[in-house]
Amino acid sequence: MTRLLAGSTIATARPVRLAVVLCLALLSACALPGSGAVTVPRPRVMTIVFPLAADSVRFTSGFGDGRDGDRLHKGQDMFCPRWTPVLAAASGTVDWISTKRPPKEKGYSLLLRGDDGNLYFYTHLNNDNPGRKDDAGEPRYAYARGLKNGDRVAAGDVVAYVGDSGNAAKWGPHLHFEIHIGKWGNAIDPAPSLQAALAARRR
Repeated sequence: MTRLLAGSTIATARPVRLAVVLCLALLSACALPGSGAVTVPRPRVMTIVFPLAADSVRFTSGFGDGRDGDRLHKGQDMFCPRWTPVLAAASGTVDWISTKRPPKEKGYSLLLRGDDGNLYFYTHLNNDNPGRKDDAGEPRYAYARGLKNGDRVAAGDVVAYVGDSGNAAKWGPHLHFEIHIGKWGNAIDPAPSLQAALAARRR
């Protein structure tokens, strides 16, 4: 009787073990490259200077968030006080700034062409006169004093000031920041680069 029970146990165990082995093999095959398994791309981290002269920053509205008209958010919003200095994320050339007060819905922006071959876009810069909330500020209150198109800047130089120009007035002062790799339109999620830059400053 004992033999029969032992034999029955072994006979039952073998199919169970075989099933476990087959399941493990199937799981391993699913993890192999090219097997059709979904893989999460590693975040791309660029070496930049954190573009705000502030350590207390609130990150909201990240890359890929939905916008009106089926648009996608191409950058990272960072909330901080109005007039916070905005810094060059990399050494390079000021490719474009506003030379006159833009329409209210457009706001003040800056495009920096980095020596690393990448483009850095800043928008919602200040459009208020000092001591006022009037949306009537001239370019000299949006950008660093004397800054003009074609100027060379070093990483960390002050290039502008935080505001709420454009469509940002209802949300409050913040910087919208984008990174485009190699050319305009090739945007990546800037959050990993921004977080790494902020952590490096705090060390």
